[in-house]
Parts: sequence; structure tokens; C-alpha cells
Amino acid sequence: MNIFFCLTFAVFISCDATAHATYRSRSRRELLLTDPAEPFDVVEVEKYIVGEFGAKACVFERVCAHYATRARTQPRPQLDWPDVFSQYKRSPDQAKEYYLLSVFLGDIVGSPTLCHQLGKRMNCDTQQFGI
Repeated sequence: MNIFFCLTFAVFISCDATAHATYRSRSRRELLLTDPAEPFDVVEVEKYIVGEFGAKACVFERVCAHYATRARTQPRPQLDWPDVFSQYKRSPDQAKEYYLLSVFLGDIVGSPTLCHQLGKRMNCDTQQFGI
């Protein structure tokens, strides 16, 4: 996976999340008792991923959700790079790209709901890849 994709994807998501209609200041967001509707259109995100990675692209739901939850509970945490690279090295060659996609998707977007929705639509077979 190239860095350009990660940056492009982050901008794609950030633009949608900061659109005037969906933007709220941090203090107003914190006052909400319930989560606002997810600002992500899973179909559009899926199209974007397929466009970048091809029709066989997939997301490891568990990995994505782990990093998304972590990003929500610990804003701007430093990734546990030794763990990320350890899992990356243990991944089969055909799964390495999708493993990193799942890590960065979870960490950058921070939406366990989106991870779950993508996992239902384009789940990597964990038995096949062994992650």
C-alpha cells in the first residue's frame, strides 16, 4: 500500500467529515449524549477502496475496529508500531496490503461502525489469511 493512498483516503474522509453540514465544534460534539449518525457512506468508501486496490480488496474487520476504537478512546495516540509491524510480518504476502489498509482505516477514520459495515461488505476471510 502506498503512502499516497493513505493521505488521499484521509483527505477524502476528512473532506466529508468537515463539510459544513456535518461539522460540529469539539465542545458541541462532546455535549451530545448519543453518537451522531455516522458521516460516512459505506458504499462510497467501498467504491474508493475498490478503485484503489481492485475488486478483491478486503478489510479485516477486527483489526480495523480495534484501531478505530483505540482512536476514539485515545485521541491522537501513537500507534503501537512494534505490534503493527509484528502482525504485518506474520501476515501472508497477499494479506499484508489489506492488513495495513485495515490498520490505517481504523486509525484515521476512527469509526468502529464503518469498520463493521465494511467487514460485512468486503470482509477478508480470516481463515484464509490467518490474521
